Amino acid sequence: MTLPSLVTTVRVGLSPVFFAFFTMLTKNGEAPLWAALLYWGFFIVMEITDLLDGKIARKTGSVTDFGKFYDPFADSFSRLTYFLAFLVTGFLPAWMFLLILYRDITVSFVRLLAMRKSIVMSARLSGKIKAVIYAVACGSVLALVTARAVPDLAGTVPVLVFLQNAFMWITAATAVWTTLDYSRGLKPSGRA
Repeated sequence: MTLPSLVTTVRVGLSPVFFAFFTMLTKNGEAPLWAALLYWGFFIVMEITDLLDGKIARKTGSVTDFGKFYDPFADSFSRLTYFLAFLVTGFLPAWMFLLILYRDITVSFVRLLAMRKSIVMSARLSGKIKAVIYAVACGSVLALVTARAVPDLAGTVPVLVFLQNAFMWITAATAVWTTLDYSRGLKPSGRA
């Protein structure tokens, strides 16, 4: 296994650990401060591995066909895990989770169809924007959980609740937008 794929594997391996801790330790939207800091640690490592694996592959000349599929798989795996944990603990409504899930399933299906038509479907700008929005949405939940664990931050909780809800709506809208954008990518260039 190449170094970039090992970096990607860290993201895949930490995802169920994040889910287990988050769902076991977060009750009624609150968790102990040590748990909130642990969540941040998992989140930061997973997001950094998402940034690093591709950069390492390109820099070391170790881009592989396996890596081209493994990286987007790991992205979906980790982010769906975040959002499922948020669904289970009440930070995300089920219908929003379904939009996010359907988006990932649809984009995977579109990529398979594109391969069948010999269309190279690289990462689209909308997908990169989606990754940032999803990360910010996850961070908004972690910020809220952290603020609830620190008495001195109690005054920020109403603002963080508003922001967390707003970012979940933005996430749901982004899931719809990127689904449509990737679906448009099935058209071969030069055709209407």
